[in-house]
Amino acid sequence: MVKILPTEFTSEGETIRGRFVLPKGKGPFPGICKFHGLPGEPDQVSGVATRLAEAGFAVLTFDFRGFRESDGVFSLAGEIKDASAAISHLLESDLTVDSWSGVYAASFGGAVAVCALAEDRRANALCLRAPVYDTLWFAQSPMIRPSVDYIVQTDPAQIHGIEDPKTQARLLRGMVKDARVNNPMNEVSKISPCPLLIVHGSDDVGVDLAGVKRLYELAGEPKDLVIVEGADHNLSDPRAYEITMSTVVEWFEKQWMNHRRKSKSRKTIA
Repeated sequence: MVKILPTEFTSEGETIRGRFVLPKGKGPFPGICKFHGLPGEPDQVSGVATRLAEAGFAVLTFDFRGFRESDGVFSLAGEIKDASAAISHLLESDLTVDSWSGVYAASFGGAVAVCALAEDRRANALCLRAPVYDTLWFAQSPMIRPSVDYIVQTDPAQIHGIEDPKTQARLLRGMVKDARVNNPMNEVSKISPCPLLIVHGSDDVGVDLAGVKRLYELAGEPKDLVIVEGADHNLSDPRAYEITMSTVVEWFEKQWMNHRRKSKSRKTIA
């Protein structure tokens, strides 16, 4: 069982809404921010957030600006600001330990995380799953238009204004413009020495493994790359899903234990 608490914070004047997914017991707990993809699932609580909470972490899930419950209009540059605001909200909460924070980011959220953490050095651990490794490649990809059309046809409420052709065009132009400035391929080397884990599927056809490996090669140490055989972008195979979840949770547990061990050593020396 986990506890769910609604929460909100502001980013450049926009109200960002989300939830804390909490373990049983009394905190404070080590905290992790979860960054969703484009558009990500409407349910940001189930899945990895719940698994991490069951392992003892307080997980902050939220909708980036322009998505679902949050205010504003989507932009890559805006999401990077939201990411830093989310880390602040996590660390300032009475629910979390103020000396440690982790970030879990999937797909387009992975690109946002890399760009944000290249400048914001407060995160102590970063896990990327199936990350968009090159925002300019992604923004100019031929798969963008069909993806937008699919969202409009199935659930337009996921992205504010997506049904309006003029808004669509403005958002897509803005994505290309922002991607020329904010690109994980240019920023990932700046994350070190923050530990980095990249988990990717062998069968991911949306974000190619070769590109993810290039991103990994550009990152500094410490870093790990785990390739899950049979995993596609959405983890539709149950076995690949379980392997991915276990890999992510166990890695964060290791990072938190390393932090606690180092903190105790410093206190002993003092």
